[in-house]
Amino acid sequence: MKFKNIIFDFDGTLVDSKPGIIKTFKQIAEELTTKKINEQQITQLIGLPLSKFLGIILNTDDQAIINKGSILFREYYSKDGINHNIVYSGIKEILIALKNSSYKLFIVSNRIEIFLKKILEQHGLEKYFIFVRGTDGTDTQSKKADYVKNLMNKYQLNKKETIIIGDTEGDILAGKENSIYSVGITWGYGTETDLVKAEADAICHTPQELQQFIEKQK
Repeated sequence: MKFKNIIFDFDGTLVDSKPGIIKTFKQIAEELTTKKINEQQITQLIGLPLSKFLGIILNTDDQAIINKGSILFREYYSKDGINHNIVYSGIKEILIALKNSSYKLFIVSNRIEIFLKKILEQHGLEKYFIFVRGTDGTDTQSKKADYVKNLMNKYQLNKKETIIIGDTEGDILAGKENSIYSVGITWGYGTETDLVKAEADAICHTPQELQQFIEKQK
């Protein structure tokens, strides 16, 4: 097979955004609940839509509390949390190589789109992508499969030439629902067990291995 179009997940795939997310959610939890949360709890939920994330972390289905948490997240994250993220080692080199080889690169994420684009700009990565799709932060369930479908329709991408890359089961399932090849990566927040369970078509353990895998498909 020969891939021409590559759809990337964002958090845990291109960027380690965990430090800023953890700091922000700890601030929210301190203000809205007496429940103790730890970094492992937060890490396991990264990649979920904000409203669902808040409901789990705050242990509530009270929409008023969730809405308050959403407002606080935007406030706290935009002030400080957004400055605490790290591009994984080797990612920028992969993007440069793929762009220079005429691959079409895209991002589909459950991350709030305005923050997603700002982080890309912080690291000078926005120029590598044709299209970036995030959320407005109000979804209670992941719509990643729908976003992928809409993206493919918008750019008339051939399914056989398109691949999705991500660190969680949700990324793989979004690929499966759209009948495109899926690659799970293990340097992010998901587990290899979950990626295998979701039946990822391939699994890569380092950015370098991912680049080699893609280039072998030419």
